[in-house]
Formats: sequence, structure tokens, C-alpha cells
Amino acid sequence: MSIHRHVLLVPGVILLASCSEYDISEKNEPVPDVTPDIRIDPPAIEFGTLSTGEEETRSFTVINDGDEGLEVTDIAVVAGLSYAISPSSPLDFTLAPGEEQDIDVMFSPLGVENYGTIHVFSNDPDTPEAPVDLLGLGGVPELQITPASHTFDDAFIPCGAELDVEFKNIGNEPLEITAVDYTSGGLLSFDNRGITLPFTLQPGEYVDVGVFFEAVSTGADTGIIEVSSNDPRGVVTADQNGEGAYIEEVTEVFTEPGIPPVDVLWTIDQSCSMADDNRRDIRDGVPGFLTELTAVADFHLIQVTKDTGCANGGVIDNNTANAEQLLIDNAFNAGIFEQFTTEQLLKQVDVSLGKTGPGDCNEGFLRPGALLHVIVASDEEDQSPQDHVHWISRYENYITDPNLLKISAVVDVTRSCGDNTGPGEYLDAAQATGGVVLDICSPDWGQQMTDIASEVLAGIRSYNLSNPTEESTVTVTVNGTETTDFNYSGAGNTVTINSPPVGEGDVVEVTYHPAAECN
Repeated sequence: MSIHRHVLLVPGVILLASCSEYDISEKNEPVPDVTPDIRIDPPAIEFGTLSTGEEETRSFTVINDGDEGLEVTDIAVVAGLSYAISPSSPLDFTLAPGEEQDIDVMFSPLGVENYGTIHVFSNDPDTPEAPVDLLGLGGVPELQITPASHTFDDAFIPCGAELDVEFKNIGNEPLEITAVDYTSGGLLSFDNRGITLPFTLQPGEYVDVGVFFEAVSTGADTGIIEVSSNDPRGVVTADQNGEGAYIEEVTEVFTEPGIPPVDVLWTIDQSCSMADDNRRDIRDGVPGFLTELTAVADFHLIQVTKDTGCANGGVIDNNTANAEQLLIDNAFNAGIFEQFTTEQLLKQVDVSLGKTGPGDCNEGFLRPGALLHVIVASDEEDQSPQDHVHWISRYENYITDPNLLKISAVVDVTRSCGDNTGPGEYLDAAQATGGVVLDICSPDWGQQMTDIASEVLAGIRSYNLSNPTEESTVTVTVNGTETTDFNYSGAGNTVTINSPPVGEGDVVEVTYHPAAECN
């Protein structure tokens, strides 16, 4: 940089001047910031140890260390139900630089360790929310419910799950529980496991109760336990959640072979009043009866003539080679000391059904889902000790659906033979179940026994599913058309179609959600 000096001649004054390549300017000093600056003293408050219902008040001070007014817009307890700002303390105010304001905080314990936080909201640009930490101890009972919240894993219908719930006194004073209430939508239930109210838990003691989730239907449910005690918090709650679901959908297809299963129990009056012509007609009717029965049904048949209720010759089916001869030879084979129930055929049927269990003489006769077809043959009225309604209800214990019971009667309809007592309860039983009635007094009535073998099977079709389910999940179609006129029985996982009639070659589809296998 070069500097040039010039001499200016001014009368009486000598001036020296210089010129420079740079301008010379005045330098500005920075202006200091003027802001409010909040300070809390003390920044944390520790209260003493108080018992239930006691209260203690302590203070903190809000100070403005700044150069401009501090505007406090709110003071709030943001955590800790045991704490409150005293009503005498202001919640919004302005502090000039250097000014301060005391704030009173009230504490009443709700537990053993009571943490809390207060925020002071202001226009301090650096600390718009100034925290005050709080801690107070309580000499109180305190109920802890474990788990406080629980969600059951996916439960497949109809399986359930059980949860242990612990009530524990984590306080330092005795806890008296006076009431335990439970609410739910019905899938969840509470088990107090024998606890008698009220009961007391000493510090550190606990007791277990139970919650059971019964997944009997789809949909979710929430249960809430509400426990009332001397815990200063009041009612303490815990919730449980569960949702029932079905496993995958299954479709089973049945092509109707035209020979539905039927279990035939045929019992015959052995008394002396049964005339020779009646006995002949029964024997003569056997061949046609068996021929027709074989054509229309997959059958099991037992012939019962003795008080024991045991079948003559065991269980006869489609594959029994000498079935015809067995039935003819044994139709009237009871000895004089084996006929005490021979005029009580409805009772004799019940005795016989009662011996179909494992190890009994008629084991293997009954099949789940098969039509039970009872045939009674007598020229006198029934002398069983109960009416037909009683015996029908007894028989229904052995079938999977009431629609699968038929009682046919070969009886004295016209009161023209035998002892003229008429059909009595036999006729009533047949009419109540939709069975066939033949008149034993009509000549050659045995030729009509084919009616019994065929007519009562029309339209009755039952299908055993591979898995148990609930009827609400079952959808049935016949040749692609849905029908709702069916019954489901869980006893044999059986779907019985009432309508439309299902004939040979028809295709039945049953779609359902299988019930899960529960451990």
C-alpha cells in the first residue's frame, strides 16, 4: 500500500493530508441479548414418609435470572397422582428480572414409592418447560396384580386356556381386600379358587386366583378384574383378552350309494296268545323282509325274544350267509322261563339296547349315525310299566339324532284277534316316530313286511363327519344346492338331511370348521 501526503496551504495554518486506497470507517459493538432466564430452586423435592390419609406440603421457587420479564403461563403436575399444586399458589404470573415466586406442592401417598414431575411452562427460550422432580414415600398397603394385562394366544374352538393371576401386597402395611368383581362378555370367567372375602395380605404376601378363557365361539372378549381394598388408590384393575377361532375349513363329499345304514332291533311276543297263523306269517315274511332290507340299506339286525335282551344268533348284517334261516329258526325259541317280559316289548327293547356296550352281548350292533329301527310284533297291547313317551326318550340315548329313531309295529289294529286288547302303546310309539303299522290280524300280513324294510328309510340320510364341529359352522349342499333342513349331532359328528330327499347317485357336500383337539 502506498501513501501520498500533500501539503495544503491555508493562511495561517499548515495542513497535512494523506490519501489511501481504503476507506476508514467506524467499527460497531454487538448489542447484548435481553431475555428471561428461569431457574427452579430446588429442582427436586423429597417428601417424608407418610401414612394413608396424611398430607405434607413443600415448596419450590421460580426465579427470573434474566434481563427481561419472565412470563409463566402454567404450572402442572404431569406425572404422579400423589401430588397436587396448592390452590393458594398461582399458576400463571410474570416475574421481572430478579423477582421470584414460591409454589406449594401437596403430597399424599398412594403407594410405597411415589414419583412425580411438575413442569413450569414459560417464555424462557432455552427452557420453555422447566421440570421439578418429586419423590415421596408411603407407609401404606399397595396391591399389585400380576399380570396387569394379558392377551391369550389364539385359542381354537372349543379349547380353553387358564391364567394364574397374582394378588400381592407390595406395601408396608396390611392389605385388606374387601371385594373382587369380574366382568366379561361370557367367554372369559373368573375363579376365586376358594378365597373368602374379606381377606388380608401382610406385606410381601400374595394369593393366586384364576381366569379361564373358554373358546366356545368365534369373536373376541375382554375381562376386567376390579379389586376393592384399603389400598389408598382405591379400586385396582387388571384386564384379560382372548379371541376364539376355528381351524381351517374342511369340505367332505359324499356320493349317496342308495343304501343308508340302519340298525334293526326286532322283538317278538312269545306268549301263548300268538296264534299259529301269526307265527307262520312271521316266518313266511322273513325272506321278503331280508331281501328288501338288503336292497335298501346297509343293515345290522338283532332278533330278541328272551328276557335277557340278548340277540338270537348275534348281530346279523348284509354279509351273514345264513341270516334267513337264523331268523326263522329263532323267531319263537324262548323257553317258559325266558318270557317274563314277552308282553312288555317296549321294556324289552330298552333292556336289549342297554346291552350294546363294550363286552355286552349285543356289542357292535349300534353304529353312530345309523337309523335305529325298532320292530315290535304282538297280538296284545304293551304291558310295560311306562308309556311310550318314556321308552322313546330312553331309546334316544342310543342314537346321535332323534330323527334317527323309527318304531314300526305289527299289532292288533282292528282288535279282531289275540285277546282283543288292541295295539295300545305300540301304535302310539309307531305314530310318534313315523314308523309303519301292520295289522297282525290281516291274512298273510307277513307279505307286507317289505314295507317295513323300505318305506321308513325314504329321505333319511345321515353322514358321519371325520371331525367334531359346531352346527353353526356347517353348510350342506345336495347336488350343488344348499339346504338348511338338516340336523347336526355332536354325539357321532353326524349330519342328518331331512330335506330334500337324497337318492342314489346324489352328491352331498358338507363344509365345516373342525373343532380343535384340546390337550
